[in-house]
Amino acid sequence: MSSFSSQPEFKLMTTTTLIVEDHPLYRGALVHLMQVVLSESTTLAASSAEEGLRMVDQAENVGVIMLDLGLPGLRGVDAIASFKYKCPSALIVVVSASEDRRETMAAIRAGAKAVLSKAVSTEVMADIMRRLLNNELIEPEWITANGKIAIDEEASVKLTPRQQEILVLLSHGQSNKEISLRLGLAEITVKMHVSAVFRTLKVVNRTQAVMAARRLGLYQVSEVE
Repeated sequence: MSSFSSQPEFKLMTTTTLIVEDHPLYRGALVHLMQVVLSESTTLAASSAEEGLRMVDQAENVGVIMLDLGLPGLRGVDAIASFKYKCPSALIVVVSASEDRRETMAAIRAGAKAVLSKAVSTEVMADIMRRLLNNELIEPEWITANGKIAIDEEASVKLTPRQQEILVLLSHGQSNKEISLRLGLAEITVKMHVSAVFRTLKVVNRTQAVMAARRLGLYQVSEVE
């Protein structure tokens, strides 16, 4: 990250910002950035998602979460979903060394408002945060070291609302018969939906479907508890 200077401040009162990053130097740089962008907010820092989730339980009004995607322990879409469950109204911004499209789309589906490369400058990060906090970021954005990348929604995995509902019940280990009773559908209809889910996720069984759904951020933690 380059040095940060002469950037406009955004003053968001009584908001807590949480930085979750395991590398101490980069964590410190993010803390400094957010202290400048949100000069009147409280900034907390954690080295793991688990530590950050404990902080959330003790903190008041966590409004912004900057989250490394490659943390030790709880990580990726599972970490995003966990923070989204704890702080449903918080703005989650992912910072990542990866520029993998599939990982980025999964992060956005799980609730990230922006995905930023760790190689971008603090000026770029500050601008994204300013736009986000001013409600100017209408759609999620992906910013790599080389600039903004278009998010191809047509290339993303899409399930119908009914298929998503059935996928959540599959994650509970429910059989087709149990799902049919739960949803009031004919068992053959459930079987057709399950087959469609398998085709969409490019898997051949229930275990693979649940694993793919978790990896791609297709359901939230609250839906499977």
